[in-house]
Amino acid sequence: MAKRWVRYVVPVMVEVDVDDDKVTRVVTLPEEVREDRDDMGHFLIYDEQFVRRGGDDQPQVHAFCVGEPRWADDRFRVGGPANWPERWEESFGRDESDDRYEEINPYDLRER
Repeated sequence: MAKRWVRYVVPVMVEVDVDDDKVTRVVTLPEEVREDRDDMGHFLIYDEQFVRRGGDDQPQVHAFCVGEPRWADDRFRVGGPANWPERWEESFGRDESDDRYEEINPYDLRER
């Protein structure tokens, strides 16, 4: 059974109390989710080992089509996509059982 990871971008709003210099809330905006792309405009799709795969091969195209976010009423996008699980995981690497993404995360602040 082949599995693919299709990468999306979900905007985050951060509320800041400027008097106390504190972040008071973080809110995701799943109704504005969009496909993530590299600097050449190619979709970011990875295999089970988090090796990036070309977006034109059949498993990647299939994963992209199945994972595409859909809402019950596309005119009014409210909340998360209807075809995605209701509960989302917060991040990779928090659980020691699955730290594969940590090894390739381009945004990870590792000492170089």
